[in-house]
Amino acid sequence: MSATGKHALIFGASGISGWSLMNQTLIYPTPTTFRRITGLCNRPLSKKDTLLPNDSRLNIVSGIDLTGSVEEIIDQLKSKVEEVETVDIVFFCAYIQTNDFQSLKKVNTDLLRTATLAISAAAPNLEAVILQTGGKGYGLEFPKEINIQPPLHEQMPRIPEPWRRNIFYYDQYDLLMELSKGSRWTFSEIRPDGIVGFAPGSNAMNMAYGIAFYLTLYREIYGAGAAVAFPGKPHGYRSTHSDTFQDILSKMEIFAALNRDKCPNGSSFNSADGETVSWEQVWPGICSYFGLVGTEPRDGQVSMEEFVHQHHGTWDRLTEGHGLKRGLIENQNWGHTQFMLVDFDFDREYSLEKARDVGFKESIATVDGYTTVFDRMVQANIIPSVHS
Repeated sequence: MSATGKHALIFGASGISGWSLMNQTLIYPTPTTFRRITGLCNRPLSKKDTLLPNDSRLNIVSGIDLTGSVEEIIDQLKSKVEEVETVDIVFFCAYIQTNDFQSLKKVNTDLLRTATLAISAAAPNLEAVILQTGGKGYGLEFPKEINIQPPLHEQMPRIPEPWRRNIFYYDQYDLLMELSKGSRWTFSEIRPDGIVGFAPGSNAMNMAYGIAFYLTLYREIYGAGAAVAFPGKPHGYRSTHSDTFQDILSKMEIFAALNRDKCPNGSSFNSADGETVSWEQVWPGICSYFGLVGTEPRDGQVSMEEFVHQHHGTWDRLTEGHGLKRGLIENQNWGHTQFMLVDFDFDREYSLEKARDVGFKESIATVDGYTTVFDRMVQANIIPSVHS
């Protein structure tokens, strides 16, 4: 592997995946692997607000709107990105949420097409494009319609119609396969399960933030040592899954980008923490971080979202008393948190055999991934420290 002095470009740098990639490329696999890291995002993001190291190799460029034309994005890349012509590796984490499957497919496939055509024109020596997808490709949105048979592995066929047409990851993969033909660059697809991660602002797919807001309020209302039941169903409490801590995901994506001999064009890899878990194993450890006792589900409890809304005044007092960032709890995507903890109540664990076979061995205990995220939230003044 020859990786000295790479220039990494990250589309979607403000989210939980992009933030971690900016952080990890500074140090992984070595502190000198990347000589330049450029994070691109549409919304404003200043370096000082990210909690990232003050490293001269890292540049964040805001105002890159991938809904523009390819020509517009080429011009923006050339004018805003220092040494854009030297970009070797692209990580694509950009995403736009819409309200229906077909518009979601169109807008996100178009984003990828525009980004890929623009950067491949601006950086003629581009080597690798890493596409981040996820468990939707296994049909996890349709557990009643699709026969989901874990452990889920990369060689599984695509799900059947009519559900197949709703998976925009398939279109993104096919697009990169088409665009890579005759190109100098190759691509790989990385598939996390539910991502556990930190980002400096609000993020559409962030279950860890919802959990942290809920348990922070629960402790404030009921006190340290209170028992807090898992907010889902008994069978969901015991079903198996494979959470993906953001730094494990970033390391897998970096590994794939740097090891193109082991990860050839069109290769796909699952990414997860390591051991298969259930909420029964993880929930008590998560609650312990907040000084609470996590217990199994009980009948009649209100949802996390309803509980937070009921006690919004208490959150306002916490915000004032601890100098917390404002607006994040109001913008929390409670639908995603509900989906991951309550509705995703079936076995869906990943096989990591393929990633292990090519030499990626990184792992973390799932509870440790959560507590690292909570520590980052405390550092960013998003939640108060339980010791304050």
